[in-house]
Amino acid sequence: MNNTWTSFLPACLFFPCWLLVGSREGIFAEAISTYYPMMIGMIIGSMIAGSTPLGGGIIAFPVSVTILKFQSSSGRDFSLMIQSFGMSAASFMIFYRKNHLIRDFSDLLCWFELFSIVGLVIGMGPVSAVIDPFVTDVVFTTLVICLVFLFIYEDYLIRRFLADAAEDEDEAEKVEEAEGAQDKITSNGTQDHDHHARRPSLMDITWEQDVAAPDKGKCKQIMVHYVLLPVFAIVGGILSSQLGSGSDIAFYLYGSILNATSDKKMNGNSLTAISVIVMATMSVFGSLLRITVVGDADNLVNREVYMCLFATAPIVVMGAPTGSLFLKPEYEKYLKGLFYFLGFANLIVFGLLKIKDHAGAWAVIGGCMAFTLLVIAAHYILSFHVKDHSHDEIVVTTSGRRSTHRPSLLGGNI
Repeated sequence: MNNTWTSFLPACLFFPCWLLVGSREGIFAEAISTYYPMMIGMIIGSMIAGSTPLGGGIIAFPVSVTILKFQSSSGRDFSLMIQSFGMSAASFMIFYRKNHLIRDFSDLLCWFELFSIVGLVIGMGPVSAVIDPFVTDVVFTTLVICLVFLFIYEDYLIRRFLADAAEDEDEAEKVEEAEGAQDKITSNGTQDHDHHARRPSLMDITWEQDVAAPDKGKCKQIMVHYVLLPVFAIVGGILSSQLGSGSDIAFYLYGSILNATSDKKMNGNSLTAISVIVMATMSVFGSLLRITVVGDADNLVNREVYMCLFATAPIVVMGAPTGSLFLKPEYEKYLKGLFYFLGFANLIVFGLLKIKDHAGAWAVIGGCMAFTLLVIAAHYILSFHVKDHSHDEIVVTTSGRRSTHRPSLLGGNI
């Protein structure tokens, strides 16, 4: 069977139903002529949804508010519903073509989705009446921009350490060659195999746990698995219930922290793939919770949302899985760059459309950004500006290798 067209099986199943609905209701002309700006925007938004942890809401929200004049609640409904199509199609692509990105993390995915559903129900249930959507918007925007700063610095930290490690590797090889020659002279060619244990290559440099402190490592894992996972998942579900997005970035952040404390690592593409699946689940169940509202006339999904959904759904069921095709190692750095750009774009768009001259909101965002930059500056000074290599830890890992560890910003060791 040809993998190309079967990878887009959800789209193949969708289009006959879409054509039936359009012809039966006679809404082709009205939907396309009214909501073509969103159709154009979602060509880009759907690709973003399938290839980054931010989702297509970064495009859908500003278009719906500025051009289509949607209310915030309608923008949330549209974001949830359109992602239930696009993210679901992208998830099929990931399961079918990119299963290697997620196969080792199935238990993590299931537990995170379970707690995310709890957060979604809380956000759309009793808490919905007391949560101010504006406050939720500020929290989400602040979280995203602070994460962008942290991830940019973490990428720099890794590159800096790899460069230092390469330099140390060259120096160590020269020393070992000299000592090996001396050993050969004094022991008639015998070699000390313990002394010449294989040093880690650049590909071996990971956030490895120091086995000399098992209790400390166990406490970290308990904290990450049994405390942080439910917290991040529930908060992500609440954000999704209010904004139409949030569970994806919540998992991306949690996965980055997990990488710093676990032996089993997720690369950037695995983090993105799982975040897409998590958000697909949240969007499907969130949409079901919204469309089943019948008793509250003020809380019904507007007709404009359904019309816009009809116009754009054919685009996202093709665009989102196409975006997921770019989850390859050779594209990882470009997708990270796109994620960073969208983080800043999200702040600019939200600032122009929602915050405007709200001094309190700007104070919160600015304060959190300043604190994040101070943490980064302090970590840089302690790690690199003070050239004291005597504080490097030489540890023996579970594989028997010796490695030099430096502190990672996310809490582990590089």
